[in-house]
Amino acid sequence: MPTKVLTLSLISDITSRINSTEDLETLLSEIMGITRDVLQTEGSSLLLYDKELDALVFNTTSGLKEESLAHLTVPRGKGIAGMVLETLQTEIVNDAANDSRVFKAIDQKVGYVTRNLICVPMITQGEVLGVLEAVNSMDGRDFNDKDIKILKYLSNLAGIAVRNRLLIDNLNLRANELNCLYQISQALANIQNSEEFMDLAVKTISEVLQVDRVSLNFERIEKKGLPRAKSKGFSDQLLDDDVQSILFADKADWMYKGFKIISSNSPQGLLLTQKNLFQHSMILLPILKNKVWLGSLCVSDKTTRTRFDEMDIKILRTLSNQVGEAYTALQVKIQSERLKNIDRDMQVAAMIQKHSLPVIPKQYSLLEFDTYYQASREIGGDFYDMVVHGKDEVSVIIADVSGKGTPAALFMELSKTVLQQEVGKTTSTKEALTRANETILDKSGFLMFVTAMLVRINMSKKELTFSSAGHNMQFLYRKKLHKIEHLSGKGQPMGISKAEFSEHTVTYDPGDVIVLYTDGVTEAMNTREELFGDDRFEAAVLSHIAEPPEAIRTSILQKVTEFIGDAEPHDDISLFIIRLN
Repeated sequence: MPTKVLTLSLISDITSRINSTEDLETLLSEIMGITRDVLQTEGSSLLLYDKELDALVFNTTSGLKEESLAHLTVPRGKGIAGMVLETLQTEIVNDAANDSRVFKAIDQKVGYVTRNLICVPMITQGEVLGVLEAVNSMDGRDFNDKDIKILKYLSNLAGIAVRNRLLIDNLNLRANELNCLYQISQALANIQNSEEFMDLAVKTISEVLQVDRVSLNFERIEKKGLPRAKSKGFSDQLLDDDVQSILFADKADWMYKGFKIISSNSPQGLLLTQKNLFQHSMILLPILKNKVWLGSLCVSDKTTRTRFDEMDIKILRTLSNQVGEAYTALQVKIQSERLKNIDRDMQVAAMIQKHSLPVIPKQYSLLEFDTYYQASREIGGDFYDMVVHGKDEVSVIIADVSGKGTPAALFMELSKTVLQQEVGKTTSTKEALTRANETILDKSGFLMFVTAMLVRINMSKKELTFSSAGHNMQFLYRKKLHKIEHLSGKGQPMGISKAEFSEHTVTYDPGDVIVLYTDGVTEAMNTREELFGDDRFEAAVLSHIAEPPEAIRTSILQKVTEFIGDAEPHDDISLFIIRLN
């Protein structure tokens, strides 16, 4: 029987039949039917190229014992189809019985006799999609070049349709997957407790995958109050030891593969169907964290009564990972909820403390200012302040409360209020500290103390009067000498006991600079537990001493940051820089 002539009408009919097909399986079957009909052969087959296997797969055949051939693979270079994949050249075999190139194992496997065949590669836009074969001419005639031309035409036409359908199917697969994952993630994102999480996870998986039965089972539960398992549609038998043994005895074989499918006619399936745990097919997926088994996701019996396909498996694998991450995160969330109120209170306290520090102007009369404060924790115990006595006189204060955190912050607020009041009442720095100490002793009861440096600046006399309550030495830069002097005085920290404080007065020249600081600067520590120290601090001050106070502060903080590196700050840092003009 001769090959059909490719008339315009036939070409139009072939094109219409191929392009009107909406799914890949039907499209492939249509291509096979057209190939047999046009070339007048007993059978035809389309083998798609699997990149992962680097082999051809019998996705669809026509007239060649389809069930036996389905999903068989042909390695690259093996048989005629494998050779065409390797060389991308057409092949004609008219005496298959005596041609050693023919892959006779396929015939033996399916019980078929190949007499002759032709095979062409299927290539579209430079991409190898597979090969197209026509097998056994109906009238026993030899295949010829005319048949090759027709088969190549059909292959080219089919290749375009197959590629487009694969692209569409992949896009739809991805769209469905993203939609399913979006639904799951949205559902799980707002869960507030573990019981609700398990209920919603099972319910959503059941609805998205359209299955009758879903079970989540966690084995490594360390936190109290978290449910171990939740299921829908399964009986309690699923958690029986004998059932679990059937399901997971071989889990080491498929755990890292990511899934295991159990069919109803398999040995395991027969045992499980007898227990009425599923009817058609079941899929098991591990729930892992850092490659450690946490539990499993078990799904069975699609409502459509079809088997689980590639899309189902891909979605379920992603879901099992997502559920594991979400469940682990929920354990952390349950614990962190207990700390939320404390954290919120600390944040509010930090904000209150930050706003309680005075806003120091960049300039007042002949003076230029810059300040900085950074607590080592959410809240700290350092503070600074300025009291204006008149247009030519101000007092500046820097102080450091013992301890850290909330107690230090509370004691800091008391100390700051008391100091501000007492400094405003007297012209004597030592008297201000003495009165402040008495008030703090009387009112605190914190068993804490505060160090402070108080400096009164008289701009008309160009004088500095200062007293120290156990505070570390402060810096006074002398412009004319280009050197730093230390300001210190006799006096213990306030809040310990009654004490006496010394008072000192020095003159200054325009261009001199006062640098007040807390010991968080000089005692900043790097990862080798070395201290930043006075020498590095003085060098940082002097490197930008001719510039505005802001530049001096920036230089100090940059040097401190570079020095400590990755070490955690262990003390609050405060700076109060005054240029005397």
